[in-house]
Amino acid sequence: MEKNNTSKDSIKILNRRSFIILTIGLFLSLIVVIRLFSLQILNFGFYKKKSVENKVSVKATPPLRGDIYDTTKKLLAGNSSSYEFVIYKNLNKNYQKEIEKLNSLLSLNLNLEEINKKLYKFNQYSAFKITSASWEQIVSFEKNKFLFTSIKIIELKKRYYPYKNLSQIIGYLGRSNDSLDLYNKGVFHLEKSHDDLLKGKPGKIFNEVNSKGKIIREISIEEPIKGKDLNLTINLDLQNYCQSLLPKNKKGSIVIIDKSDGSILSMNSNPTFDAQVFEDKKNIEINNLLNDESKPLFNRAFSGFYPPGSVFKPIPALLGLQNNLINENTEIFCKGHSSLKDRNYYCWKKRGHGKVNLKKAIRESCDVYFYELAKKTDINDLSALATNLGLNQKYELGLSNSQSGLVPNKKWKRAYLDESWYQGETLITCIGQGYNLTSPLQLANLYSAILNGGKYPLPRINKESDIIYSGKSFNINYQNILLESLMAVVQEPTGTAFKLNNLHPKYVKIGGKTGTSQVIRIKEEEREDDLYKTKDVDDRFKDHSVFVGYAPLDNPKFIASVIIENGGSGSSVAAPIAHKALNFAYNLDV
Repeated sequence: MEKNNTSKDSIKILNRRSFIILTIGLFLSLIVVIRLFSLQILNFGFYKKKSVENKVSVKATPPLRGDIYDTTKKLLAGNSSSYEFVIYKNLNKNYQKEIEKLNSLLSLNLNLEEINKKLYKFNQYSAFKITSASWEQIVSFEKNKFLFTSIKIIELKKRYYPYKNLSQIIGYLGRSNDSLDLYNKGVFHLEKSHDDLLKGKPGKIFNEVNSKGKIIREISIEEPIKGKDLNLTINLDLQNYCQSLLPKNKKGSIVIIDKSDGSILSMNSNPTFDAQVFEDKKNIEINNLLNDESKPLFNRAFSGFYPPGSVFKPIPALLGLQNNLINENTEIFCKGHSSLKDRNYYCWKKRGHGKVNLKKAIRESCDVYFYELAKKTDINDLSALATNLGLNQKYELGLSNSQSGLVPNKKWKRAYLDESWYQGETLITCIGQGYNLTSPLQLANLYSAILNGGKYPLPRINKESDIIYSGKSFNINYQNILLESLMAVVQEPTGTAFKLNNLHPKYVKIGGKTGTSQVIRIKEEEREDDLYKTKDVDDRFKDHSVFVGYAPLDNPKFIASVIIENGGSGSSVAAPIAHKALNFAYNLDV
């Protein structure tokens, strides 16, 4: 009896286990069916797409970079072709023999051992560069190309910079961090600031490949889109001419702008450099440029800041007129120096100018007149007016190393030197020396503000950019006084630049202001003794020569700003250069 009961119990347990196993089996089968339904029916399209994608390779193709033109559509930066011999290992197992054959045929003098060493680890389906190809080598190869199966000629596009004197405006390219690593990117000046405009959009080649990545056939092509062109306000003919005017043995710059719309027509800096060496990857030349003490990559017209000297004097003159500190008839007597407390401040003319009004003070550049005016002048007011007229400001032109320069005030000196302002420093500032720092472009813009009556167009170099006005208009009577005085500098016999008329009697008549920019702080007793005007002074300590002028005299359009480092007086060096440049611009009618 007990035995039968035990058998029944065993059967029940077995049936229960079978049921559980069967249930689990049915559940797992159901999961499999659902999964297969999902894969084959619901997600069929998704997985089919993935399958296709796994058989397709996408090769990006670089776009052509946009061109850069001058204002007359002359090419300043473009694209040129270069050619290379390349080899595909997969096309011929005996590719080493083909390289040897190419080397012998074209007398290439290749380092075969080095090439083969690199080729050994190189992808067999990719193009490996053997060497660059000249046109003569290409012709010779084409005549014998039946001898080669794995060696091809490919065309490469690279940046082309035909004018060396524009490198400090246009800039150059460097390697892109783009994931496709297709093209270079702008890393300096306009190539950098307008990179998004110029770089274009890569194309794509879709190829069907096998499991080993070998291309079976081409499926489709998306053509690359060339970058957009950039049109500048620069006039190439004027740019080239101005570069020829700069002394080859001196550092310096010339800027010419159009006072009507702020267009920069020419902007030269010496020494300059050739941007092509960066594109051609001439590493030795690049290294020499980067370590050159003369700083050829430095744009002195835009980023070089100097004491402006006497070309600054119209600003305190205008402030004096506006604040009723002086009028056009206010006179002082210049005896060669002005005294403040126990210190003398000397005029450049040792014996003095005698009786001086405002017009004479600007015409003959009398320092004492401006010392006396400075005694009544608040440095904060002077700094504010200078800023309003375009100094103390950054110009956002898309050029690298943009800075603002400096016309100091009390707040600046306390913040940077932790010192109080002294009235004697106002005297020095009013003649454009001391802490004053301005660029040639800023000085050109200052005179644009004067010629435009205070409200002037900001400098621009992109021809398509909007004309933006800055500044505030001032009394037209004050403008007339200043312009009459600046005319006298060049056109009247006692003017500091009158000799220009004898040098170039047939040139367009101009107005302007000479200046001398001090290289080092000169003590007043040294100024009195004329220690820094002798021929025996080392060139490093000689004053910079400065001149800002405009033409034509009766209806000004062009403004030229010139600085020649360690050139001496503005009248003897900078002024003749500016006169030639303005005459060329006038006759060119840019």
